[in-house]
Amino acid sequence: MYICLPRLLNVQDMGFFNRLFGKHITEKDESCTTIPVSKIKADIVPQGAEIICESEIPASCGIGNLVYEKRYREAIDEGLRLLESSPHDAGVHINLMEAYFKGRELSPDYFDKSTYHAKMAILCGHHTGYAEERLAKNLDKCKSYHQSLQLYKLILDTEGFHFSSHGCGDKAEFEKRRQSVLAKIAKASDTESDILFSDDEIAGIIKGIKDNDIREKKEQERFDRILKQMEDALQKDDFRSYDRLSEELHRPLRG
Repeated sequence: MYICLPRLLNVQDMGFFNRLFGKHITEKDESCTTIPVSKIKADIVPQGAEIICESEIPASCGIGNLVYEKRYREAIDEGLRLLESSPHDAGVHINLMEAYFKGRELSPDYFDKSTYHAKMAILCGHHTGYAEERLAKNLDKCKSYHQSLQLYKLILDTEGFHFSSHGCGDKAEFEKRRQSVLAKIAKASDTESDILFSDDEIAGIIKGIKDNDIREKKEQERFDRILKQMEDALQKDDFRSYDRLSEELHRPLRG
């Protein structure tokens, strides 16, 4: 018995529709460490089966699994290990953010480390709204209202900033948080001189968003092109071409 493991699909979910309409792989990010999908979830491989091809996924997925299992110290250790080789991996930072926050009762400095990794995730290009929300909540919790306002200015007033297309960020919610902070700014524990992001860092964030928009457009165009070719191959019963195109569809886009 031979199987393929594309992306994060379970073996029992695979088949014609998954191969035809499976989500396309994003451009290869050299700042992100990847591992074969079976390394994360080995039990998806049936007994006696042999893997003949297998997509790679971010190694940070392993941290997420440990967080889900509430093994926070192990998740943190794994995240810090990955950062040694991939210090700008947004996936590692976002998972460390979550591990430190959910495990904050284990150590008095874990809350602040959660804040740090939320900020780092944003600097490294994570803009689904998840890192921004955690950073906002942590800053507000500490009454670091001036830094909160800087974050809200970045999200709401900075030209070129938007949440990623696959995220869940809601600017209206951040506007509500801003108005709440403005009403209690007199109680702030920080001052206007406390800088959350430097001008250079903000410029880098906006450039990263623009670059990602270009990548997403290229990925979508490539996905649509290959999908059309696969449909044409099926119409002609050209299964060899279909299989070749299917492999190409799940291959990381480069350049």
